[in-house]
Amino acid sequence: MVVLHNHYSPNKMKFTQLTFLLGSLVSGAILASSSQTPLTADDYVPLHPHLEARSRELLARYPLIDTHIDLPATMRTINRRPMDAIPRLNISHPGHFDIPRAKKGGLAGAFFTANAPCPGAYGRDVGPDFLGLTETVQHVLESIDLVKNTLAYYPSLLTAARTADDVRKAFSDGKLAILMGLEGTHGLSNSLSTLRMYAELGVRYVTLTHVCHSSFASSNGGGAGTTGSTIPPVHPGNGLTPWGVTLVKELNRLGVMVDLSHTSDQTARDAIRHSVAPVVWTHSGARAVHNHPRNVPDDILELIGDGPDKNNGIVLSVLFSTFIDPSNATVARVVDHIEHIASIVGKSHVGLGSDFNGISLAVKGMEDVSKWPNLIQELLHRGWNESEIEGVMGGNLLRVMEEVEKVKEELKDHSPSAEIYEKRTDLPAHEWGGPNMAYLAPDVVDIVVEQKRRFRDEL
Repeated sequence: MVVLHNHYSPNKMKFTQLTFLLGSLVSGAILASSSQTPLTADDYVPLHPHLEARSRELLARYPLIDTHIDLPATMRTINRRPMDAIPRLNISHPGHFDIPRAKKGGLAGAFFTANAPCPGAYGRDVGPDFLGLTETVQHVLESIDLVKNTLAYYPSLLTAARTADDVRKAFSDGKLAILMGLEGTHGLSNSLSTLRMYAELGVRYVTLTHVCHSSFASSNGGGAGTTGSTIPPVHPGNGLTPWGVTLVKELNRLGVMVDLSHTSDQTARDAIRHSVAPVVWTHSGARAVHNHPRNVPDDILELIGDGPDKNNGIVLSVLFSTFIDPSNATVARVVDHIEHIASIVGKSHVGLGSDFNGISLAVKGMEDVSKWPNLIQELLHRGWNESEIEGVMGGNLLRVMEEVEKVKEELKDHSPSAEIYEKRTDLPAHEWGGPNMAYLAPDVVDIVVEQKRRFRDEL
C-alpha cells in the first residue's frame, strides 16, 4: 500500500479491505508479475523546467479535472473478476491511471466512464431498428458498480461527486473527486427509463453516440484504432432522430450534460439547437488543426461561446495522438488545439479530457495522469495568465456544471418524459400475463383481448 501525502490523506486498511486484497492476489495472479507494472511517474521530466514550480503552485491552488478516463473498461478487460482490480489501484495498475500517479500529477477530479462497447464489437447485431438483444445495460451497470465499490474501498482518498460544489469540497478535503459519464446512447437500450436510473446512480453526462449509431443519434465513427473514416449514415439527415430530440430535453431536465464527442456533425448541430443547457465535448480536438472526424470543425465551434446566440458550452481537449497529430503528437500540439478552439469559442470555453485508458498512445510528454504539470507549463510558456489556466484546468467545466444544474432547477416542475421508442414491439407487454393470461385480473384480460383484436384488425 502506497502512503500518500499532501493532496491525498493516508488510507487505513480495514479488515474487509484486507480480505478483498487477499482474494484479489489469489485470483489475479496473472497480473502479479511485470504485466502489472504501469507507466510510472518516476520518468517525469518537466517540459519547461523553469516553470515546474509555478505549475505545481497552480495545481495546488486550483482543481484539475479530467472529463474522460475509461478506467472501468480496463478493469473489465484484464480481470475475470473485475473487482479484484480495486485494491491494486493504490499500488500500481496497468494503463494510464492509478491513484499514486494521479496524486503525482495533481489530478483533482476525474470522470470515469460507465460504458460498454458498441454491440458489434462483441458480436451482437442490433439490426436496422436497434432492437436486437444485447448485454449492454448489464455491462454499464457492472461498470457503475465497479466505480461505486472503488469509492467505498478508498473513502479517505476518493469521494463521489455529482455537482460543482461536490468537486470543490473534495479538493478542499484533499480527496480525488470521482464522477461518472456514459459513453454512447447504445448503453440506454432505447429507454429513457434506463437513462433516469443511470442519473440516479450518478451519471453526470451522456455522450450521444460512441463509434456506432443508436436509435437516438448518428455517430461520426472514426474512433481509436481507425484511419479516421466516418461510418455510413442510417438516419435521415445523419443527425439527431426525433427520439434523440426527446432524449436531449430529458437530459436537460435531469441535469445531465449533453456530450457531443463521437457524434456526427449534424448530431452536434441538432443537439446545440435543442439543448437549453450548455453542451460539452468531453474528449475532442480541433479539426482545423488535425483533420479527423472525431475533432470539432470550425463551423460548429462558431455555435459555442458567450452571447445570446451562442451555446455556453465547453470543448475539452483530448490527448490521443491519432486525434492530435500522429506526425507531431506533443504537448505543444495539444495546446495548439486548445488555442485554436479558444480563438473561436473563447478561453472560458475550453478544458481537459484525456481519454486515458481508452487510447493506445497518448501524446509525448502526457503519457499518463502523472504528467499533467507539463500541460500547465506549456500554457504558462505561451503566456496564458493564472485566471485563464485555472479555467482550462477545471474552472470552466465547473461553471458549465453549475449552469446545467441551474437548468435542472428551472425544469424541476416538468414531468419525466413518458415517451417510448416508437419501434419497440414489447409494449403493451401482453406476454407478461402468463399462460392463458392466468396472472391477470378479469378486467385486465378484457383489455388485452380487445387490444389484440384491434391489432389483428389493423393488420
